[in-house]
Amino acid sequence: MAPAFDKRSLRQRCTQYVRERIITGAIAPGEHLKEMNLSEELGVSRGTLREALRSLEIEGLIVDDGKRHMRVREVTSQDILDCFEVRTVLEATAARRIVHSNHRRHMVQDLRRTLEPLKDPSLEFAMQLQVDLRFHELLCEHAGNPTLLAAWRNLIGQIEMMIIAAGPDKASGRMRFAEHVEIVEAIESGDDRKAAQALEDHMNDFCGRYLSDFATTSAEHVAS
Repeated sequence: MAPAFDKRSLRQRCTQYVRERIITGAIAPGEHLKEMNLSEELGVSRGTLREALRSLEIEGLIVDDGKRHMRVREVTSQDILDCFEVRTVLEATAARRIVHSNHRRHMVQDLRRTLEPLKDPSLEFAMQLQVDLRFHELLCEHAGNPTLLAAWRNLIGQIEMMIIAAGPDKASGRMRFAEHVEIVEAIESGDDRKAAQALEDHMNDFCGRYLSDFATTSAEHVAS
């Protein structure tokens, strides 16, 4: 039987390859992307590679260092605080809107179904990250407010880099089914205050964890 044909464009495959290298830590936060090496690894021209990197720059995973080189984005403690402050407002608003929707039951089922893969303890880190982000994005999609959803999507790069900076060991323990299904159950209850509070508690807890990671990493760098 012939192998399945990969319908993605060459550029899309390059983008995914570099994204996975960043997510797994093979290319660390702050590290410059070596275009020549990457183009050789992928067997593509540097022009094609640059087109692929453009997608990651828009996403916020990589940034221009001002010297015509791209590097993996780093986050600061203020970035973490700012990101979670905005996420909390957006997602709590989304939760309230879902509670009052005539389609709440269907939306709750959809959110639960999205979380199912997190029940698998052997799920690899990259897939955990994908499921986690998809759950929160779907929450905002179901809010039925395109402006809210667009605002949330603008945060994806920062969200990913916080998770990546924490490292697979710590981050994997935070992308569990149980901690996310509490949000779904609160929405299912039909109590908009309870739903919003569940989101706020979730965000405050995780913001504290990521700030702690940042402080620990910064202290280690100083010590070394």
